[in-house]
Amino acid sequence: MNIGTHVRVPEAARLAFFWFGIQVVWGAVLGVLLQVRLVSTFAGDAAEKYALFAAAGAVVAILAQLASAKLSDRAVARGGSRASLYLVGTLLAAGAIVAFLTEESARALFAAYLLLQVGMNVAVAPYQAAVPEYLKREQQRAGSAWLAAMQSLGNAVGAVIAALLSLPLTAVILPLLLIGSLALGYRSLARIVAREIDEKTPTKITRAHVDLFGSRAMIFLAFYTMLGYLYFWVIGSRFAVSVSPRTIAGAAIVLFTLTGVAGAALAGRLGARLELRATAMVGIAAFAVATALYATSGGIAVLSVASVVGGLGWGAFLSADWALGARYVLPNARALGFALWNLAVVLPQFFAPSIVGVLAAIARPVGPWDTSRFAFGIAFFELVVGMIWLVRLPRSDSAMELRAIERR
Repeated sequence: MNIGTHVRVPEAARLAFFWFGIQVVWGAVLGVLLQVRLVSTFAGDAAEKYALFAAAGAVVAILAQLASAKLSDRAVARGGSRASLYLVGTLLAAGAIVAFLTEESARALFAAYLLLQVGMNVAVAPYQAAVPEYLKREQQRAGSAWLAAMQSLGNAVGAVIAALLSLPLTAVILPLLLIGSLALGYRSLARIVAREIDEKTPTKITRAHVDLFGSRAMIFLAFYTMLGYLYFWVIGSRFAVSVSPRTIAGAAIVLFTLTGVAGAALAGRLGARLELRATAMVGIAAFAVATALYATSGGIAVLSVASVVGGLGWGAFLSADWALGARYVLPNARALGFALWNLAVVLPQFFAPSIVGVLAAIARPVGPWDTSRFAFGIAFFELVVGMIWLVRLPRSDSAMELRAIERR
């Protein structure tokens, strides 16, 4: 049965607990640990290998998420639960984290990273359906705000762990946090819900669907460019001489993600005055300002200001982004619909380093400092394109109602 129309915010919070654990892992791995492991394994070729790892991981993530989504929706259609996929994916990911942080050979590192992508995305595919599945439409914006806050908080915790703890200790802490976060929300997530099918819901792809996907993809292209090249930006900076680059990059990500929690809360307050599209655009604009600072300047002051401004904007965008997704996905195939929608997040993991790599080969920036600033310039352009694309979405009085939009 559904939670109902009188669901309280704490229930929305319980649904978001697992997202905290997922983002702890990604905040640690994608923000710091992947780069650290590549530098220790490949030395001077680390930046080149990063593009390979990111691209291969994105391909595996897409395949794993689509397969898991189809299995998940099939289970729901038969009156079952999505719970088994949460468990299988989480346990696979936990084992992969240990291997990723302890294996010494390049081949084992690559295999562990791909296995991590499989496990995480097997669990993520059914989980993305949680907000529209368990919360009525009037509660979905609150649920989306909780997810955005948990994402920022999880990224911050992951960055702290990656920056301060040893790799062997990290290999213990990360799996425990991932499994523990699932345990906290498992009772709600494993609940069997009535399958709701609205025969009046249009199934054709409209221009609005394409605009939402395209704008989201461009914005996440910029995000993964920033996340992937921040470590190299720090390595090339002057203040990285006296302090470990790993510590500085981790601290910047912590600051970015903690202010993201505040950004998500602010977006919740803006929700009473602004529609979802406008809230998202305000957040993107703030993130673009931060990216421009990275691209044009250096120094600890710029790093601090950009992290705060960018974090506030990113948290606001994420809050609106999840609510848009909840409006978009059809009720008779929620997990698969979200998996397709989430390609706008997964594909940028492949294309972000690839685009920078191709353009850098043409422009030939010298060293990690120039390469990272060049990458941030590309990210700024991607954010501008994403924001302009978002303007094309039609507006409504309170929120985007993509289900009711006809082809124009």
